[in-house]
Parts: sequence; structure tokens; C-alpha cells
Amino acid sequence: MMDLITLLLTLLFTVTGLQTLAFYAIWYYERRTRPEEAKVPGETPVKVLPGMLGILVEWAAITFLVVTYPLRLLHDASPVRTRKRGEPPIILVHGYGGDSANFLLMQWRLKRRGWDNVYAVSYTPPTLNARKLAQQVADHVDRILAATGADKAYLICHSMGGPLTRYALQHLGLAGKVEKVISLGSPHRGSSIANLFPAMGAAAQMRYRSAFIQELEETAGPTPGGATFYSIYSNFDNFVLPSSTAVLGGEAQNIHVPYHGHCTLLYSNQVLAQVESCLREGPAEATPSRSPD
Repeated sequence: MMDLITLLLTLLFTVTGLQTLAFYAIWYYERRTRPEEAKVPGETPVKVLPGMLGILVEWAAITFLVVTYPLRLLHDASPVRTRKRGEPPIILVHGYGGDSANFLLMQWRLKRRGWDNVYAVSYTPPTLNARKLAQQVADHVDRILAATGADKAYLICHSMGGPLTRYALQHLGLAGKVEKVISLGSPHRGSSIANLFPAMGAAAQMRYRSAFIQELEETAGPTPGGATFYSIYSNFDNFVLPSSTAVLGGEAQNIHVPYHGHCTLLYSNQVLAQVESCLREGPAEATPSRSPD
């Protein structure tokens, strides 16, 4: 039995390690071949030692994400439970191929810091058209608002969750129902990495400057639906390429966190601190209903 467990762990770490190295090789290629598009506001040159540490942390993060993936069975049940009536919910929206368990640590830590209504949701499968996935996001928001009795929600969106939320705000009736949108490593203008996935459904639509992305830019703009937007991103993100695609225009506030890989954004204390800062800014209801434990 132990031999089998050792074999499975070795296989897991090998696969996630090779994937991490492969995507950083593409990241490096992008920065060499499209340097202007790779630049983000306020960035400094990537140094070797912090970069190597960032790669190791990203390897650990994606491995943890894979191991915890099945826990969606617990998280997907959470939106039906009302925790604090009337308090605006914080809704966590995952990225391509992910699920609600991707936010396992962030959901737990936000609750520990005093927010009661924190919900992680899943939308599936990623092979669906992005418009249909965005409809699932809109349906989740409506259901959670009804369950909590709140007028507006706060959305934290990882990766593809950002563009889907922008589409839902513009086209699917979410306008006026969302106070803030905080995106984490979202490819707002698509990503070159999406070319590596089969051209089915959302994967094809998330390609860099795809027809769907161009339509979203023209119809929704960077900050639709009356919501306040924040984009937390990194020029070290190995899934969002070129790095500038994560920078939102319009009235959005862009926050750069260096040396963070794509999955690391989900588990980083630095990112959590930025998320909390974004939640606390503005209306009084953005503050937690109780003091942190």
C-alpha cells in the first residue's frame, strides 16, 4: 500500500513539476519575443533567485490545487446555506477547468477574518461556450443573493472567472447586483496559453484577442455593470500571457504582486491582504460584520 502511495505521489509531483517548467518556458519565450506586450505598469526586472523561488512555490500551489480538487463536493453545497441574513456575500468564481475547491484557503481565511457570507461556486464543464458558463455564474449570484437577502454581492474571480463575470454584468442581468469585482490573474484580453488546449468552447474563446474577447471589449468594456473593479495580477503569471492582458483599463484599479505564479495567487498571504484591502475600501458594508478571531 505504501509503495502505491509513494508511486502516486511521485507521479503527481513529476507531472505538476513538468507542467510548471513547461509553462515558465513559454512565459520566458513570450517575454523575449513580445517584450512590449509582456510589460506591466510599475514592474521591475525579474531576478533569478526570487524567480526560482517563485517557480517552486507555483509548483507547490498547483500540486495542492490538484490534490484538493475533489473537495468541490463539499464546497458546491455551500450556496444553499444562509450564514448571516442581509450581509452582502463574497462570491468566489474559479477559472478554466477549476472548481470551487480552488478557493479552499481563501474562503477559510476570509471567514476567519470576520466575513460570514463567503461562498465558492463551480461552473462546468469548461468545454461549454463561455456565454453559457457566464450564465451559470449569473445564476449562482442570483441564488446566493436570494438566500442571503442582500442587494449586492462582492465577486472575487480567478483567471477566466474575470472575463465571464464581465460578460454576465453586461449581458446577463448582473448589472446593479455586484458592488465590487476583484480579479486574480484574469486574462481580460485572453491568453496565449489557451492555444495549448483543444479548441472547444471556452478554451478557444479565451485565446489572446479571440473573437469573443474582442466582442467583450467592444460591448462590455473593462468595467461594466456599475461595479468597482480591481485587478490583482503578476508579471510572473505563467498562465496569463502576455502579462499585460491582466491589466484592466477604464476606472479599474490595477495591483501588481511580483513573483506570483497563476495558482500561487489563490494561496498567497500577500494577495489575501490586497483582497481584504479592496473589500474594505468604499461602502461601509464592505467591512466584516464581526472582528477577526
